[in-house]
Amino acid sequence: MAQGIIPRVDFSAWLQVIVAEHPCFKHELFDRLNSLAGEGSLSLRQVAALLKNYDAHASHLRRLLLKAATIMPEEAVGFILENVRNEYGNGDADGRHQLQLQDLAWQSGVSRNDYRLTPVQSGVKTFIKAVTPFYFPAGEFIPSALQGSGARAAIAAGAITATEIMAMEEFKALQKAFSSLGLQHHIWFDHVTVESEHSQESIALACFFGERDQKAAVEYGLKGVLDANLHLYDGLNACLSI
Repeated sequence: MAQGIIPRVDFSAWLQVIVAEHPCFKHELFDRLNSLAGEGSLSLRQVAALLKNYDAHASHLRRLLLKAATIMPEEAVGFILENVRNEYGNGDADGRHQLQLQDLAWQSGVSRNDYRLTPVQSGVKTFIKAVTPFYFPAGEFIPSALQGSGARAAIAAGAITATEIMAMEEFKALQKAFSSLGLQHHIWFDHVTVESEHSQESIALACFFGERDQKAAVEYGLKGVLDANLHLYDGLNACLSI
């Protein structure tokens, strides 16, 4: 085996272990969402807050994903573009995921005006600031130990991978919470399958850089977003106390 080449299977498993062992993976938010499946329903205020705040973070990440694609080498761009196309409705503007999320709010009984007036939690705002430089790292943001060809894109690859792996956990827990409203089969929860596919693409992207001796940069981006997710989950968790 050539020096610096990391077996794809081993690297993929290593990435997923890092995620599973991070505190955000076991955040209180997931227990609270899962518990709602069997104990009554979310209030309309909680629904509005959860979905408005999820929308705020997801909309930001969609834009960051487009920026991340611009710093990828040509061979790696394809791992991202399918994800982006899917988020924006696969060519049908009416099918973009943001509209699916908002339709879930309307079907839950949330009014458009209440949704509009629902504030974004401080934890979500902190997440947005913290996550941005990992998706589109500037030169001064990159540690000196990681400087070199490919490091910038590899950091972004790690960031994307963290987001997509955790998104599966988020949607599974949210689906259980909304089952108490009879909405667990809403089209937005197709994300349970969609995010599984996206995570495999992002892991393949991370492995692309791992095979090019950028393991440390991928890990830096991965852990940076996992740390930022603690703020996101604090913000979403606060929505359940409204």
